[in-house]
Amino acid sequence: MGRRFLALPERERFRALSRCLRTKEGCAALKRSKGTGFLLLFLFGFATALFLFSRWDELTAAGRVLFGDGGSLGGAFRHVLGSLPGLIREYSSAFLWAYGLFIAGVIFLEEKNPDRTIAWLLVLILLPVVGFVLYLFFGPDIRGRGYFRRLKRKKRRIRQEGTPQQGGNRGDPMSGSPEQKTALMLSKSARALLTTGNSVKMLLNGEETFSAITDALSRAEKYIHMEYYSIANDTIGNTIKDILIRKAGEGVRVNVIFDSVGSWDLGTRYVVALKNAGVRVHSFLPVSFPSLRRELNFRNHRKIVVADGTIGFMGGLNIGDMYIEGEPSIGFWRDTHIELTGPAVSCLDDIFRADWAFCDNKPLEDLALAPAPPAGEAPVQIAASGPDNNWKSILQGYFSLITNARKSVWLCTPYFVPGEPLMTALAVAAMSGVDVRVMIPHKTDHAIVYWASLSNLEELLKAGVKVYRYEKGFIHSKILIADGSSVSVGTANLDARSLEINFEVQAFIYDASVARDFIRAYENDMEESSQFRLHEWLRRPFSQKVLESAGRLWSSQL
Repeated sequence: MGRRFLALPERERFRALSRCLRTKEGCAALKRSKGTGFLLLFLFGFATALFLFSRWDELTAAGRVLFGDGGSLGGAFRHVLGSLPGLIREYSSAFLWAYGLFIAGVIFLEEKNPDRTIAWLLVLILLPVVGFVLYLFFGPDIRGRGYFRRLKRKKRRIRQEGTPQQGGNRGDPMSGSPEQKTALMLSKSARALLTTGNSVKMLLNGEETFSAITDALSRAEKYIHMEYYSIANDTIGNTIKDILIRKAGEGVRVNVIFDSVGSWDLGTRYVVALKNAGVRVHSFLPVSFPSLRRELNFRNHRKIVVADGTIGFMGGLNIGDMYIEGEPSIGFWRDTHIELTGPAVSCLDDIFRADWAFCDNKPLEDLALAPAPPAGEAPVQIAASGPDNNWKSILQGYFSLITNARKSVWLCTPYFVPGEPLMTALAVAAMSGVDVRVMIPHKTDHAIVYWASLSNLEELLKAGVKVYRYEKGFIHSKILIADGSSVSVGTANLDARSLEINFEVQAFIYDASVARDFIRAYENDMEESSQFRLHEWLRRPFSQKVLESAGRLWSSQL
């Protein structure tokens, strides 16, 4: 498209640009092309127009020197040269104005949240230079949205052409029960298949989780798929590395994905050791110019382990000693993982395969494995969400479970910035007589998000929601229990980054026996918690309210 554009006469170029900017199809075509230079051409042209308009008097004066009586080319040159610093300054200012107007237009047209729209426009107006820098790193990446839309089409094509569609005994989500309404919704929004015949084992904290994972990895005979947001080069990280190297030496196909930001401190030696042993390793969206903003913003927060297609693991725990030993600043690390057997493992594996196709630009070879056989009775859906999905599927799954609940909604999250839809759903459920409980940590590893979390409590307390603060250490579990019969557990925090930006994975389990295990764990956690009281909370210091408002304002811009 760029070459065809440059070959057009000047008048037709501007007409083509106008058509492109006025139509959705034209904008999409522009994004698909290598149109950075094209955009710069437009900005420079607009800036030139602004500059000429602002410096009209100087330009006419130069014309009089050149073409007036007694004028000379040398005199005109000296006049222009003398005013060159001012001309450069004025042109730079005009370009900044052009860029600012363009970005403002993008924000106005693309940003769906009016609060964020107004906030970013004010930043651009009040901080014309600093605001551009802030927008560059923290603003909505419109080009990134187009990039991930193309990724979605690419992954769908790869899945259709090369990725085996496993899954085994898959149930029919069409039913009138509250749980099945959620299942039907997720089947449409996340393309999440409802599988039956699964066994789900809850794993509490690091020791229990890593013991189960290392055992499954050691027993793998055909392949290992592992995907983590954060892998640490420490004792447990090296223990797992040694297992992967040993299994690769035994002929097991080992494939690993780690997030380049979450595993920033992993080190090249760790990765090189894996690769030298025959382990295939990919870093998810390595950070580099010129796509710095997109790569920093959109992170793969998933935690997935699949061994031989028969056993899988997912949940809140990354790989690191801190998840076993805790941290000095926050103490004991409380978290929740699950071990899956049955057809749902194939769905978890499909998510890994799609992510691998994105990293490797081609699908994994067909290992010719049969779908995982039934291993229990639990119906399970594995829902993935991210910028390559048309819908915020995990957020919608939470919303569906909350709004369809008739008896109880018990929620636990380390970061509680749920946004208006979920806040309203929780408040309405509580005021309707549903037993709504929310558990958040007393200690935190992210101060801004912590204050933002506290800013939401007053509204919920007034609505009758019971809010608990876990005090034994830091609770990192991401779970929701609805009516004692449905459970959601996975990697998604209740904040904008997890629900709208990151690549996440969440299991939705519709089984009362599994739910009872989570209920018992939740009740044990309540014994280590204190409950917020509305009358006490209303008397908190004004300085704390200021911090809460600042945290909420910052979190709303993510």
